Amino acid sequence: MTTPEQRRARHDAEQAAARAEIRDQTLDRYLARRPKAFAADGTVRTEVRGWIDGYLAGSHASLLLLGEPGTGKTWHLWRIGELLIRRGWFGRYYLVSDFEFKAAADRPVDREKLRTWAEAPLLALDDLGATQLYPWTVDAIAQLIDARWQNQLPTLISTNLPTLEPLGPRTMSRFADGGSTFAKFTGTDHRKAHA
Repeated sequence: MTTPEQRRARHDAEQAAARAEIRDQTLDRYLARRPKAFAADGTVRTEVRGWIDGYLAGSHASLLLLGEPGTGKTWHLWRIGELLIRRGWFGRYYLVSDFEFKAAADRPVDREKLRTWAEAPLLALDDLGATQLYPWTVDAIAQLIDARWQNQLPTLISTNLPTLEPLGPRTMSRFADGGSTFAKFTGTDHRKAHA
């Protein structure tokens, strides 16, 4: 006959095994989706690691990665998702390219997609500003970021722009809110170095 403590220990062990299996399946799906160009190992920047730690501890801070092309911003966005899953996070993470965002925000506007991104627990807008910024695109970015800011949902942005100024004053204001983490990427274009 087993004691209540033994039954509880067995139950806890089964629950831990089930969570580990779900995490492994989630990680496998995520890594299968990640483009091969971003699968290489590398060192995650201190600011990004700090943001991950804060997010897992309940912070609602956003993250801005600024810098020249090929300096590792997109690689970091993909690695963030991987590291969150490895640490037991099971939320929804949307990593949206500038092209995808522009297609959704352009006429006709894909309101369903924009609403999904506005409500996602975690959203990354990659290479924002890489294509021409039309006034309606800037408005859509500002509306999306404002909705997420109001609901304390972190937004991650990577951009080759030197500042967020081209994205408008509302977007700049939301990221100027004291909790945002900024990381400036400099150096050589990794793609050119490996060509």
